[in-house]
Amino acid sequence: MRLSATLINAGLLTKMAMCLEKITKRWIMQFGPEHIHLLAHKEDITTGAQMFGQIKADRLFEKYVVECRDDSIYLEFSGEHLVRALKSGQQATEVSMKLLKPQGEDKILRVIITNQGRSGKPIKLTHDIPVRQVPESEAADLHNPTMIDYQVHILLPKLPDIRSITERMRAIAPHITLSANMAGTLILEVQADSVHVQTFFHNLEVPAIDSSQVDEEERPALFRDTQYKAAVRLDIRDFLKFLQCSIFSPKHVICCIAENNALMMYVYLGDNSEADDGAFIYYLPHRFR
Repeated sequence: MRLSATLINAGLLTKMAMCLEKITKRWIMQFGPEHIHLLAHKEDITTGAQMFGQIKADRLFEKYVVECRDDSIYLEFSGEHLVRALKSGQQATEVSMKLLKPQGEDKILRVIITNQGRSGKPIKLTHDIPVRQVPESEAADLHNPTMIDYQVHILLPKLPDIRSITERMRAIAPHITLSANMAGTLILEVQADSVHVQTFFHNLEVPAIDSSQVDEEERPALFRDTQYKAAVRLDIRDFLKFLQCSIFSPKHVICCIAENNALMMYVYLGDNSEADDGAFIYYLPHRFR
């Protein structure tokens, strides 16, 4: 088994790690032949925010080598350790990674930061991150959340604008309600004993989906009255964890609302809504109380 790579975009991987760390302290990276997958998941999907990401390996690494029996290596580790290592390499001349197993010890992911010293000679800083290799039997159960039957899908406005509003709303109530329709309206709402605040966004884009390729029973959003409004109530902390992804400056964020069930956000990093450019799925469960 072998894993080694040289980073060409340490900044992007650092941002990914920071977003994942907001959701869970330990998470999994799948190193595949062509794609890197990131999974911040919980066994019980109702317990809080989850995130599943995918990006092409060549967007992050060069000299990328993965050799194993199953073509993919799954590593579980502390996000805090990886974030600390990557932050120290933001201005480095080279950042590389290797999966190692020192004799008599558990496996580690070694991050090597190379900088140029004043004399012109390279100076190397090494971070050893303890990792757990996820066994094949356990890895088989890791997958993106199943697409829920949503009633509304809509393209979100700029995330920094939503984040600024939500930060202020957090001082009012612990829960936030998102409602939207296919006519391009999105509403953020919080309510307390003596305060009721709503923020409206109008004329938002509704992404086109080819209805001929979709089963009506599976995608009811395509066949409802455009004025029909679906709503979901969220833990406002979960929603703010999702909004952390604004540091990516994503090009497209599609919001899918399954009424009284869940919110799913599809975050696309490229110029087009193509997962190969880099995409993340956020799953936020409905909160009844």
